[in-house]
Amino acid sequence: MARKTSAQRQAVLAVLLLVSVAMLTWYFREPVGGVLHSTQRGGLRVISPVESATSRILDPFKGAYTWVTGLISAENENGKLRQEVDGLRSQVISQKNLEDENNQLKAMLGFINQPSFPHGYKQVPARIVGRSGSAWNATITINSGSDDGIAMGQTVVSAEGLVGQISAVATNSAQVLLIIDNTSHVESKLQNSDAQGTIVGSIAGQLEMDFVDKNQKVSKNDVVVTSGTGKLFVEGVPIGVVNQVSDQEVNYFKSISVTPFVDFSRLEDVMVLIPPPGADQGPMVNGG
Repeated sequence: MARKTSAQRQAVLAVLLLVSVAMLTWYFREPVGGVLHSTQRGGLRVISPVESATSRILDPFKGAYTWVTGLISAENENGKLRQEVDGLRSQVISQKNLEDENNQLKAMLGFINQPSFPHGYKQVPARIVGRSGSAWNATITINSGSDDGIAMGQTVVSAEGLVGQISAVATNSAQVLLIIDNTSHVESKLQNSDAQGTIVGSIAGQLEMDFVDKNQKVSKNDVVVTSGTGKLFVEGVPIGVVNQVSDQEVNYFKSISVTPFVDFSRLEDVMVLIPPPGADQGPMVNGG
């Protein structure tokens, strides 16, 4: 039965092939006004309006398809561009951070290498990794500790001037009591006169220079530095500049307000000064 069906199909195909060849031969041999040519033209007249209408219907869908595929392609390209931009931005930020850190270290080294600065001290650079959140406790935490030679009482500076003193130490970190803390006190003097006093901090983060004899001449914009007396801080480190002086007859001492050179809100890197062997330098009473 299957063989018979297959033979019938082959016979039908053969007949159709012969008919097609015969019609093609007829088409090419007859004149333009022949039956087959006229039939072809009639079919085209019937099909053309249908093709035109179909084309008009499909055109919006073709346009929408093209717009969607273009949108997807643009989104993919935009995603790749965003990744490239993010990568480049990260590289720029990393490079900028390295440059800023390098410039900060150079500035600190330049500050320490000034002729007026005491020599013989080892410098240990450190980065701030924590800050106290209380106005009653102005401290920072740095990422260097006893493993780096840091100990209680050592002076901490930045490129601008005095920062504070080491008040607590761990193996890989240390705490610094800032000079703006209300328990901090720094023996100080005016850079260009004999006037001496004590710089104290306040809850408001300001500095006051106390115990300056009222007969001493102190003017606005005078520079205040560490005096080294009391052996709490290295001598000659800049602290700040006098911004206001008040004299009252009833007081034995001048009232002097000092603006610190260091901007503690923006401080990121510091330098710990390790004294040479035999140097007599200690921490403040009770760590500040």
